[in-house]
Amino acid sequence: MKMRGSDQKILLLIVMVVVAAARGEDPGGFVTWNDNFYLTWGHKALVLKETSELDLTLDHNSGSEFESYLMYGSGSFNMRIKAPKTKSTGVITSFDLISLSSRRDGLCFQILGNGTTYLLNTNMLLLGEGGKDQRFRLWFDPTKDYHSYRFLWNPHQLVFYVDDTPIRVYRKNPDTYYPTKQTMLLRGSVQNGSVIDPKQMPYIAKFQAPKIEACETTFMYLKNCADPKFWWNRKENWQLSSREKKLYMNAKKLHLAYDYCSDRTRYPKAPQECRSYA
Repeated sequence: MKMRGSDQKILLLIVMVVVAAARGEDPGGFVTWNDNFYLTWGHKALVLKETSELDLTLDHNSGSEFESYLMYGSGSFNMRIKAPKTKSTGVITSFDLISLSSRRDGLCFQILGNGTTYLLNTNMLLLGEGGKDQRFRLWFDPTKDYHSYRFLWNPHQLVFYVDDTPIRVYRKNPDTYYPTKQTMLLRGSVQNGSVIDPKQMPYIAKFQAPKIEACETTFMYLKNCADPKFWWNRKENWQLSSREKKLYMNAKKLHLAYDYCSDRTRYPKAPQECRSYA
């Protein structure tokens, strides 16, 4: 018996839902938290199933943190975050990629509360060496709605995106270290970075995780993660598009508040890897 068009659409929808469930995703394109992440420390996370929303709490006693079960060797890692409203820069909402070795590699977004103008700090760890901060004045209120914070990581470039705007680009350079030798996992948290007003507690940071598009692998095994079969490794993603270059230059011109590469008080000589920034 021939199926009607409406029946075919219903059957296709059912198949999509089943496949998504098998992958640990909900039909709306968000991963199922308990299938992909676990709480590493702090308050028990509140998961709102209908929106795949994870709430992390910071109060007088503790903050909270989650990590991914899996490790990755390349990919596009997106986290949608709604930060807690606060006047204190001590409330830090973070999304990281981080390795587990003794000399870690890592990438980090940190939303710093400030009441009116919220700051976004970005940082990198290269073989355990940090202090590579670039800080931006956000052009929106990160507490009013969800915004996307994404890392694109492939063998040719690292890009930090806010929504669709690239704000930080690190290119592979034969003269400097590039993080393609260690696998990394995803991590998110809300923490107290300094003295904050206890009257405003508790603070709730909200996270949504879209589908993870990345090369799944095991600890320190990167053999297959440079394969061009993955879309993020293809040549068109070795550098920014012309549109992205314009957005990137505009973001640096209008919103960059601090760049460690230009800080001669802290670094009398620019760190070697600064030449690898686009």
